[in-house]
Amino acid sequence: METKIGVGASNQTNSFAAGKEAASQAMKNGKIERPDFALIFCGGKHDPREFLNGVNEIIPDTPKTGGSSFGIITDEFIGYDGFEVGVTIFSSDKIRFEVFAEGDLNKDEYQAGMKLGKKLQSAIKDDACGLWVFYDSSKQQNPPMLNFATPLFAAIEQFIPEELSVAGGGFLTDMMLSTCYQFVNNEIYSQHVVGILISGACKMDTVILHGCQPCSDYITITKVQGPVVLEIENKPALEVIDELLGPDHGISVKDFAMNVTLGVNRGDKFGDFQEKDYANRLTLAVDEPNKALVMFEPDLQDGAEVQLMRRNLEPDYVEEVINGLKAQAGDSKPVFSFYINCGGRAKPFSGVNFEDAEEVQKALKGIPLSGFYSGVEAARVGSNIQPLDWTGVLCLISED
Repeated sequence: METKIGVGASNQTNSFAAGKEAASQAMKNGKIERPDFALIFCGGKHDPREFLNGVNEIIPDTPKTGGSSFGIITDEFIGYDGFEVGVTIFSSDKIRFEVFAEGDLNKDEYQAGMKLGKKLQSAIKDDACGLWVFYDSSKQQNPPMLNFATPLFAAIEQFIPEELSVAGGGFLTDMMLSTCYQFVNNEIYSQHVVGILISGACKMDTVILHGCQPCSDYITITKVQGPVVLEIENKPALEVIDELLGPDHGISVKDFAMNVTLGVNRGDKFGDFQEKDYANRLTLAVDEPNKALVMFEPDLQDGAEVQLMRRNLEPDYVEEVINGLKAQAGDSKPVFSFYINCGGRAKPFSGVNFEDAEEVQKALKGIPLSGFYSGVEAARVGSNIQPLDWTGVLCLISED
């Protein structure tokens, strides 16, 4: 049977109606008669149970997974006002999806990753081609805290083949780090991590869209506490960043949050700039009393050498990177693309004058596309699974 993939979206304010409309669109757009698996994503202003009930009006018995999202991306739709939902339905004899879930993420990210990794290890066969990992970005609502992806993926990667293509994202409901949730079939969970193993006569190629370049020499972090960078070059971190930006940068210290990005070069320190070797770390918040940066992840340690990064995302860059991804498919036929895009890259927050997801849509025209806006993204940088900030991770699934 020919693989069929349908993508649907809705921004109706009624949660049940939105779920039903998006699922109906997906069935129609994909000309699907036998739904085998579904990815479902729901904006933070919706009631997740009512959304799920709406989806189940159309595909009640179909295995499904997904969760809360800051925004939705499809072939023809982009939105991040909170009422957007997306449904992708797969029908295929060539591609299989298996879902594995583990709870207690908020108690210990590393242990949750270990447990999920062991489940994946026992399920991986020779025809495994890809893995998606979704998790709750927010640990709790009051006060806002994050689940860290660094220990989570460090645990998972011990149990999966180094050659397995991996992409992942942290779910958000809004920029206030409100409580997140995940769908696993007809259940709704919180504080979970979900792994979706993709297998069959197919392959998954992945590329990272950065759009950042170094704008400083290497600087050394000299004092950290968890995700808080207190000192750089033995001086308060905020003072160092302010100096690097220069006297006329026009950015207040309060605006360093979601704007200041530090890059870690995993490649040749003194070689030519290779974007694929960089893991970027975005500032989540500013601790003004301590003149410190609060980062999304706790992996910047004492002695780490970083560079201040400048955003230089351009439309031509997106097309160039995606054309390279298409070339990786070789003789295989691309049948689906999936985009995990940082919420900070949405046009109102990005600092650039265009919507990068629109450029992704254009470059992938003719290939079904779905995706969501995330808190943290993850993909392989070299051989390791690396949590990323202010990036887009694009996956292309092709059939043999």
